[in-house]
Amino acid sequence: MVRPFLIDCDTGTDDAIALAAAFGCPEIEVKAITSVNGNVAEKYVCQNNLDMAEYLGYSGPVCRGAVKPFHGSLHFSDGTHGRTGLGDVVLPQAKTKQFDPRLAPEMIHDAAVAEKGNLEILATGPMTNLGIALLLYPDLPSLIRHIWFMGGAVYGGNVTTTAEFNIWVDPEAAQVVMQSGIPLTMVGLDVTLKACMDPEDEAELRKDGGRASLLTADLLDFMFQRHRAGGEAALMHDALALAAAVCPGCLQTEDYYVNVECEGTYTRGHTAADVRHRSGKPANVSAAMKLDVEMFRHWLVQAVKNSRAQ
Repeated sequence: MVRPFLIDCDTGTDDAIALAAAFGCPEIEVKAITSVNGNVAEKYVCQNNLDMAEYLGYSGPVCRGAVKPFHGSLHFSDGTHGRTGLGDVVLPQAKTKQFDPRLAPEMIHDAAVAEKGNLEILATGPMTNLGIALLLYPDLPSLIRHIWFMGGAVYGGNVTTTAEFNIWVDPEAAQVVMQSGIPLTMVGLDVTLKACMDPEDEAELRKDGGRASLLTADLLDFMFQRHRAGGEAALMHDALALAAAVCPGCLQTEDYYVNVECEGTYTRGHTAADVRHRSGKPANVSAAMKLDVEMFRHWLVQAVKNSRAQ
């Protein structure tokens, strides 16, 4: 049975690669793509998603979403993804595909209702859209089978010493999701900082020559240049969250009760995992803790090569 997925993302170089891979996964069918403020402003995110959808032959709905978090100021990545999110890659602007008139929270609910409790969500950006949807639609937790999200960490952070970017941008929304009762898998910095691609992967994708493969190769090339200039390596944070859903053998997880710190001056956005199981509260998150890097890299290259746009 092909599993219905909705992808909520802040595209983003590694989000774009995750999308390309998702289109090539035979296990899932992408029912909708929703856009959220995060790596770059939502106005860029939504255009990236629309352009990618048309370029890679995706016919499903693409929706606009939250332009700012629940509380506080707007925050973007520090140029890691380039000015508009796709590094130095410029996609043809979509000519025939248009945005679905529904905003992300409504689309999330509509898709969940339509799939009668079977919908799974891949969330690769801040959880603002999901938080809004859960507050608007009380029946939503019973209609979502699983949320796979890139965010947080059991140990450490990348924006502060305790907080990962996606959760730090909108911890209030993340806390709504964490306490929703929906089954959750957290793919955080504990594993994503190890999910690094190398030039061999780029070469294999270029040799394949498919549209999705060449796009991914160009994005990887930007990442390698960024790393040589002192920036982040070619880390596949978001594609690894997809792998958790469709290539579970590459990850090992541990179940913890996880809370999100929303108030602390120095700890805002921290995903506080009860690793010693002392809270007495049942686990609400399955957290990825170990990664088979070679299995993941092979899976990702094959998924992109299998994308419908060849």
